[in-house]
Formats: sequence, C-alpha cells, structure tokens
Amino acid sequence: MSKSLLILTPNPDHPSHHGRWPYVLEAFREALYDLDLDVFDQPWSEPVGKAYDLICPLVAWGYHNAPDDFRRALAQIKAKGHRLLNPAEIVSWNVDKRYLRDLAQAGVRTIPTAFVDQLTPENMATARADFGQDALVLKPVVSAGAKNTLIWEGADVPAEAPQSEAMIQPLMRAIQTEGEWSLLFFGGAFSHAVLKTPKAGDFRSQPDYDAHLRMETPPYEALQLAYDALDFVGRDQVLYARVDMVRDDMGRFCLMELELIEPDLYLKYDDDAPERLAKAFAAALHIGCGCH
Repeated sequence: MSKSLLILTPNPDHPSHHGRWPYVLEAFREALYDLDLDVFDQPWSEPVGKAYDLICPLVAWGYHNAPDDFRRALAQIKAKGHRLLNPAEIVSWNVDKRYLRDLAQAGVRTIPTAFVDQLTPENMATARADFGQDALVLKPVVSAGAKNTLIWEGADVPAEAPQSEAMIQPLMRAIQTEGEWSLLFFGGAFSHAVLKTPKAGDFRSQPDYDAHLRMETPPYEALQLAYDALDFVGRDQVLYARVDMVRDDMGRFCLMELELIEPDLYLKYDDDAPERLAKAFAAALHIGCGCH
C-alpha cells in the first residue's frame, strides 16, 4: 500500500506570492516520482484534515509574513499526532534568526551579529565600533529572500530598514567577490554544494536577483562548519537542510543561515541530487526506492 506525503505550500490569501512556487512543487514531485508514495499539497495556513504518513513544509513560502500563525499551524500539526519533517519544534525555532545566537553560543562560527529590539543611530554606531567597519547589513529577525535587507553606511536609520526587531551584521566582503556557499544535506548526509555570486554591485545571492549559481566542491572547512551547525540541532533529526556560509576577511567560513524550513534545494545544479533526495525520503518513510 502506498504511503502518503503532504507538502505544505503558500497561504493563497497573501498577495506577496508569485507564480514560481508551483514549479518548485513540481520539481519535488518529479524527484519523488519513483517512490511508492502519493504526494499531496495544501496551504500551510489551512488545518490538516486527514492523516498522512509524513508532512513537510518544503514549499511553505510566506511563513515569515505571519510567523505566529505559522508556528500555531506547526503546533496544531504536532498536537494531532502527525509526523512532520523537519520536526515542528526545530522548524519553529528556525523561524526567527535569533537561532544564530544559539549556534554561536554553542561554538559554531557565525557572522558577528547584534540583535536589537529596534534599530537606532546609537546601536548602529555601537555595532560599527564592535565590527570595526562602517558598512552594516540590516535585516529583520524574521525574513526570507532578502526581504527588507540592505547595506547601510549612514548614521541615521534608513526608512527602508526593518522597523521592529532587527539584526545588524558587518558586510562580509567575500559575498561580493567569491560569493555565498550553500551546502545541501538530505537525511543528514551531504549531497552537493552551490556557490552563489551576486551580480556586480549587489550583495544578494538569490537567483531572483540575477546572481550566478554553479555547483562546486566545498572545501573541507566548509563541510566541517556545516556539520557543526547540523550537529547542534541533531543531524539525524532533519530530513533536509541547507547550510549557507561566507568567508570572513581572514578566509574563515562563517555561518550565514541554517535553512530548515523551505529552502531552495538547488536540485537542478546536480543531476544526482533528486535521486539523493528521493533516497532520503524513502529511508524516512521506510519504503523501497526505485532509484538507481
């Protein structure tokens, strides 16, 4: 008898979602096609009304627009006894980027970050003194896709900056030269890595902003940092993960983000990545895999 998978998708009532997510969902369907698995989807904002063998928030875009609602949805899924991977408590923790503070306190090298209740000229000046540079990256503690994220060298708080709880980081110069490394893990095992270099004059490494993406073999130090981050949450607890990092001025890799909710898994950059993803799902569901 086939097992069932429910993939959570965007809230259709929010105007920010564009038409790209169905193609992302279809890519996951194609990757899992050879499994004895029935794949369903529904918005994360709607209650789960039937039983599934596994629920994944793989395409839960827009959760950052309503983080409290998203956390409540996760809690309801868990309370009903559904199996959710990645686990509800880990996903809920991953919503707010203050998780970086937890990782840093555990000894994982992260980008130096100041978390503030509200941006002010005073706390930006303090951050500049602490970081030893004028160029700051300002971003909300709950965000996705570089929303409301900017580089700022002025003394005043810019109008387009986050208006509530925020994080202040130094601009990592390597993001504009080498780029940002993304290491992908399925079932706790390394799958592939993508190096993302922003277009000239930009710092955003997402494909939406015309960054250049290519598959690369990550250095040993990058892999070790990724494992350190995953070991903090429990490598055997997460079905999928993307670990984003960049080098500092000393050439050391620093964690940018640990993406455990709905990361782009960059399946199209490695021909074998979809098969690795399918094998991880098969193992999690205890089903056979028709993969080669």
